[in-house]
Amino acid sequence: MRRSKEDAEQTRCAILDAAEQMFCEQGVSNSALEKISRKAGVTRGALYWHFKDKIDLLRALHSRCEPPQKLLIRKVAEEGHDDPLGFLQQTAAEVLIGFEQDERQQRIFIIMNSYSCDPESIAWMNETNAEMFMTIAALTNQAQAQGSLSPDFSPEETAGILMATMNGLLSEWLRSGKCFSVSDLGTRFLNKQMAIFRRPATCTQAT
Repeated sequence: MRRSKEDAEQTRCAILDAAEQMFCEQGVSNSALEKISRKAGVTRGALYWHFKDKIDLLRALHSRCEPPQKLLIRKVAEEGHDDPLGFLQQTAAEVLIGFEQDERQQRIFIIMNSYSCDPESIAWMNETNAEMFMTIAALTNQAQAQGSLSPDFSPEETAGILMATMNGLLSEWLRSGKCFSVSDLGTRFLNKQMAIFRRPATCTQAT
């Protein structure tokens, strides 16, 4: 029984590896499940036993390379934090470092941002982005409630800018051929950006 479970897991990993490579090189729409099964060296039946369709494959690919910081963000968004903006600032820097070092994360990012003609994939991607937006917005709402968010930005605006900043940094780094350090430049930029989001300290004069 144990060997059967190990064999099944090896088959699943082989399918995911093949799908990751094909999705990255050819795009999701151009990667037929039959071609993926052949590349993985398994039967179509074995592929369908593990994954019912491309969306199922995408979910599994996304899940297996999800950085631990995303899970932490969700946890903190639910439980609260005494400095939500500081937490987001630190976590974003850690995400950039991890992305710069992990080629699998880079490939998944390319996959998630390269297709344009697969309605199901687009719908799933929009759902994934919306979930992350709501998670970050929960933290920026906490910052507003604590009085640390600048009145110049709503919690939703702050969350949207942070997501756009991170996605833009990762996209430009890959498109530029990794000609700069995304972790170094990104961290410095995010530090300046977060300072703008913070409510200025109230200065009082002695009378």
